[in-house]
Amino acid sequence: MLAIRIGAAALGLALSGAVATEAPPVPTRLAPANTGLLAGYFRLTASNGTTIDSDELVGRPYGLFFGFTHCPDICPTTLAALSAALARLPGRAPPLYFVTVDPERDTTEVLARYMTHFDPRIVALTGTRGAVEEALASFGAVARRTDLPGGGHVYGHTAAILLIDGDGLIVDRLSAEDAPDRLAARLAALAGGERSGAEAPAR
Repeated sequence: MLAIRIGAAALGLALSGAVATEAPPVPTRLAPANTGLLAGYFRLTASNGTTIDSDELVGRPYGLFFGFTHCPDICPTTLAALSAALARLPGRAPPLYFVTVDPERDTTEVLARYMTHFDPRIVALTGTRGAVEEALASFGAVARRTDLPGGGHVYGHTAAILLIDGDGLIVDRLSAEDAPDRLAARLAALAGGERSGAEAPAR
């Protein structure tokens, strides 16, 4: 598994996708994400205190994207777009994970309050700085901190919504700018690709 994670991180340099930022400097655009790459690894804590380990998701498709609660635009836009898409999928939908890049401020309590504004099927994750950095690196994502005059900070970060199939491959990359119907169609297709016979991880 370690070799796979290292390989994913190396290949992931092309996976960064669009980078969102909330303050100067001007947002950086990196190369579009390739598909068919091995997904990375994460072991993080959900806002309800549950540990989510990507090794336990083997055989199950899921979506993942990075952000933070102090983000004024792209993160709430992405969460709202996914919530609108999920509203079109009242039945089966793949798990969606919102991984904070700002774990020092985004505690489980902060995330729990923040996520009340969005579809409850989107699970917010946090952890130690090391665990978050591991997730970022292994998925080939970036998060660049900018300290603001007078205090505070923001992040420029990979904004793509990554879709991972039951074989652990990144098979699609979505944007919050996609129409809710398209997002819903892609999520439904991903959910339909669950590997047969796979056991769902304990929650």
